Amino acid sequence: MSESLRQLRHVLALNEHRNYRRAAEALHLTQSALSVSIRRIEEDYGVQLFVRDQSGVTPTEYGDVVLRVARESTAALDEARREIELLRNLDSGKVIIGSDPWMADIIVAPALSRLLRKHPKLRFRLRTQGWDELQNELLARRVDVYVGSPFDALDPGIDARTFAMSSPVILCRRDHPLTRLPKIKIRDVLPYPLLVPKLPRWYLSWLMEHYGGGKSSEELHDLFLQAEDFTVIRHIVHQTDAITAGVIGVFPAELSRDEFAMLDIADLSHVRAPVIVATLSGRPIPAATAAFIEQIVEEIERIRISILPPRKSRRAARDAG
Repeated sequence: MSESLRQLRHVLALNEHRNYRRAAEALHLTQSALSVSIRRIEEDYGVQLFVRDQSGVTPTEYGDVVLRVARESTAALDEARREIELLRNLDSGKVIIGSDPWMADIIVAPALSRLLRKHPKLRFRLRTQGWDELQNELLARRVDVYVGSPFDALDPGIDARTFAMSSPVILCRRDHPLTRLPKIKIRDVLPYPLLVPKLPRWYLSWLMEHYGGGKSSEELHDLFLQAEDFTVIRHIVHQTDAITAGVIGVFPAELSRDEFAMLDIADLSHVRAPVIVATLSGRPIPAATAAFIEQIVEEIERIRISILPPRKSRRAARDAG
């Protein structure tokens, strides 16, 4: 580590602990060695960075400037070290994944499980948020890869691969009034509260186009209930007339239980729910991220195959004809 970087870390530690003794202990230095290091920085800049008073050590206005630069510099160097580690070695790398709540449970979790069985030393962090928030995190390089519903407006700095899943379906309790209808259309569903983590813009746009009744997408979204916790969604749907929506074959485990009925919507039989896998444009994809994306694509394909109707044998087809 260079002397300048070491001194910046000393400044950050002193600001964090506000005490020379505690900061020195955290840095595994003697208190006198830390004092000498801080004094040398102050001599280099020709200003006082910290003052001591009864409450401890506090930064001066000059110290605040150095602290800001120190945070930015050390963060950039840590990020460079992490990227080099990721590019160099899959097993010792770390990947930061962003996903919306639906896809985290039904696509990301099984893909991660397979990846970790192959590479048990791989480290990861999974962040579940709304897609717009995660697009900002991806652009800020705080997320390496995003898996989930398409962003409302794709930033040109992001590369995204789109996959078409199956048709949207409704999930409700088994004795729900909707289960008595021979054929369900969107107009039959709208009177009931729809409880979801968040509605994607593609779904809102479709509803607004066909059944919006002149409402804006924001007004239409206000008609729905929102909860991020699938256990909460399961309980409310099971106990009330509220319904939830999802995609065939990809409901979270909390909702895939015998007490629920899954209903096809005739109006949506031709619609295919999109899922994207997004990374930052122009940025080398580390080995760990590439391996994770490979598992995600495999999981999406597995789900798509599992929901295809079984093929009839040739003999069965002849008999049916």
